[in-house]
Amino acid sequence: MARSNRPIKILVALVALAIFGFLFVRSARDSRANPYTFERAQLQGWTVALEPASGPSSPLLVLTPPPEFLSGLFHQVFSRAMESLSTPAPGAIPLLLKGEFDRAFAGHVTPEALVAAARTAGLESTTPQPRCMAYRRVSNPDRTRQLYFVLFDAPPFERFREQVAGLLDAGAGGQVDYDPAALSPVLFIAASDTEFNHWLPMKADPAADCVAPITGN
Repeated sequence: MARSNRPIKILVALVALAIFGFLFVRSARDSRANPYTFERAQLQGWTVALEPASGPSSPLLVLTPPPEFLSGLFHQVFSRAMESLSTPAPGAIPLLLKGEFDRAFAGHVTPEALVAAARTAGLESTTPQPRCMAYRRVSNPDRTRQLYFVLFDAPPFERFREQVAGLLDAGAGGQVDYDPAALSPVLFIAASDTEFNHWLPMKADPAADCVAPITGN
């Protein structure tokens, strides 16, 4: 009798584990979907800056927020995720990657001219507008990677990317290896590892990436 009951017990245990896993995943998904908040004053004082970039996917030119904007959102993500997460230091919206500069701009447009173009496009004078909290998850046999990021509605970002393409048309001659639409205005908030630049360049899809609204107080 004891042996005949053993398969039933194993089946019950497997069903219980499956239910627990389903409830855990649904709870995590529902938690991510709750609105995130920030202080509206944190949308002031964003600055354009050059960064020391080591690899092709490293940001060379960035728009840097007040540190309180990133840290406040990171703590909200961390408290909901219930797992270890890393945050970029420093965090910023990539405006141009080193690989883009090396392929298209080097020898034609200086980094300082790109800084000036970013400011002319209004990236320091226009308030950025967070659109949503976004999330990506990539799984392979070696590991699972997760990323939380804010997607912005940022016309000055798009204007800058388009305007510097015009600088290349005027100065480089011939075909230019640069796509203004290859990069979206995103700010990385948290990830399951520290390799943030491996997600770049990122073209965000609001329909697929956005998981929660983000509102200012």
